[in-house]
Amino acid sequence: MNVRNGNEPEPAYRVQTLERALDIIDCFTFETKELGLVEIARQTGLNKTTVKRMLANLTHRKYLQQDPKTKRYKLGMRLFELGGIVFSSFSLRKAAAHFMDLLQKETRSTVLLGVMMEEELVYVDKREGNGMVRISSDIGWRRPLHYGMLGMILSAYLVAEKREEILKKYPLTAYTRRTITDEEKFKDRLEEIREQGYVVENGEAVEGIIGIAAPIRDYTHKVIAALGLAVPAGHGVPREAIDDLARQLQETCGKISAELGHGS
Repeated sequence: MNVRNGNEPEPAYRVQTLERALDIIDCFTFETKELGLVEIARQTGLNKTTVKRMLANLTHRKYLQQDPKTKRYKLGMRLFELGGIVFSSFSLRKAAAHFMDLLQKETRSTVLLGVMMEEELVYVDKREGNGMVRISSDIGWRRPLHYGMLGMILSAYLVAEKREEILKKYPLTAYTRRTITDEEKFKDRLEEIREQGYVVENGEAVEGIIGIAAPIRDYTHKVIAALGLAVPAGHGVPREAIDDLARQLQETCGKISAELGHGS
């Protein structure tokens, strides 16, 4: 691996067009919020024709926006949206960390935290359980939004139109023999989740694992995340034990939601 500027690692594979686009975005700072084509060309060292073409693409994708009067450019709403996703994830993890620790100690089960990002389920935090079984859902992993306990929670609280759109893009897939692949049955399951406020699934995502999950809400009352427990099914877990875990989980979600301003 090569090193740039003495300490900055240079990637093994560089895409020139992407590098140029990022160089243009990097021109904008707190001190320099607006720039014209000539200024950008001077700062990046690119010719004006190349810069104009790159600006047109970045503006079309809303990473930049152009003032129709001055013709100057500034950072666009798409970057604001992506920044909001990152900030939300950091804020969520901070609010959830202590309560996830407590839940793991109390239940001795694996605790998983997930959000919807770009129409997929993304795992943003995890506490490993004390048992021999390990759940292969590491932080940063992505799954279709319908996947498992966390995905079902996030899907359940989407508006119907958005849910339909995502299901068309990512059709239901069988992960085990128990996975629901019939769309109508899946929608009925989501309705049931909304009514009871949590989900219990037995081996629908991972064989031998019972998943229990509930929603986390923010100050706008919107469901922004799902918190789940992964419990080894073993020789069978009594219904009373599942109900108790679901209660503990919902209480934990309520506390995290309160940290995020829900109910205040």
